[in-house]
Amino acid sequence: MTVNGISTQKKSSGNGAKTIHCSGMPYEIGLAHGREAIPEIRANIAIYTSYFHERAGITWADARKTATERYIPNLQKLYPEILEEMKGIADGVGEGVSMEDILTLNLRSEILLTTYSDGCTCISQRTSSGKMFLAQNWDWIEELRDSIVFLRISPAGSDITMHFMTEAGLVGKIGMNNAGVGICMNAIRSAAKNPANLPVHIMMRRVLQFAHSFEEAVEILKQPGLSSTVNFMIADKNGRFGDVECTPEGNVLIDPVESPQGPFVTHTNHLYSSITKKIKDTPVKHSFARLQRIVELTQADNKNNVEASFDSLRARFSDEQGWPFSICRGRPEGDKSMESHPTVCCSMMELTSGNAKFLIGRPSEDVPIIEYQV
Repeated sequence: MTVNGISTQKKSSGNGAKTIHCSGMPYEIGLAHGREAIPEIRANIAIYTSYFHERAGITWADARKTATERYIPNLQKLYPEILEEMKGIADGVGEGVSMEDILTLNLRSEILLTTYSDGCTCISQRTSSGKMFLAQNWDWIEELRDSIVFLRISPAGSDITMHFMTEAGLVGKIGMNNAGVGICMNAIRSAAKNPANLPVHIMMRRVLQFAHSFEEAVEILKQPGLSSTVNFMIADKNGRFGDVECTPEGNVLIDPVESPQGPFVTHTNHLYSSITKKIKDTPVKHSFARLQRIVELTQADNKNNVEASFDSLRARFSDEQGWPFSICRGRPEGDKSMESHPTVCCSMMELTSGNAKFLIGRPSEDVPIIEYQV
């Protein structure tokens, strides 16, 4: 439907996740997002209010104060339209939610970076037939499964339309655009930070909004750089892809490894480039095991002449060796520890065709498949 000239089309997938179509100027995009995801955004603020307090000893008010004082001045210079969009989101949600609350939600990686980070396993692989896959398991707070939304955003005056999966209220996350550029993310736990640069999820949005190729995406990551340490995996429809370890001190490109069934690159939640070793990260031990395992599974498929596909990738991401800290993460009943976050969503994209499949939940289980084409 259209409200005051603003596109706010919405539909629900089989598991209840909404797809929200937003178009227009930044404020209008945010307003559509906020109006159609009111319960999900309020739920996410509640989840992170509790999580900040329990895991980092930070109140929501303190987190909001830090976000406002340290990040708004630079965002006003670097990406003012994203602040307008956040204001629109807040106004769309309504009473009790401010632009500063939405900003705080979008800075959750920077707030938690010294305490805990998402667990994720990523792979990008180009097949011998020319298909370009980009995929990951996202392991994080289980309750967030119920407040995931899909945003399809067409900014006014732009030739790019973005379609991505995100936590309601966040302006960027895992997905691709109609130029054929896709992005995935591995969180890295590190104290290194620089508020003068762009936060993780805002940078992901910037890539999706402006990149027309892998090369353009890599350049965007340099301008002005990341405010915290993170890993991005990026691919495009022309078969260019790679992994970029990003730190406040600079970025390092990790090239794919050649294989008979097509080159590939993998990553989990620790820095492994020799160049980024000067940045101290504190990864969980299972990050190393998951990285080794996804490489083993990919090499096994190569040996058996199994080409990368949505089915073969789902099989790799369903692997439970080393459960509950496996590629497909589990959560033992009653376990509330920081290391017990299960897989929240499995994202798989094929950039040459623009097809994507998202499984909300653990891919080893019978969960709904949400499909879209950009």
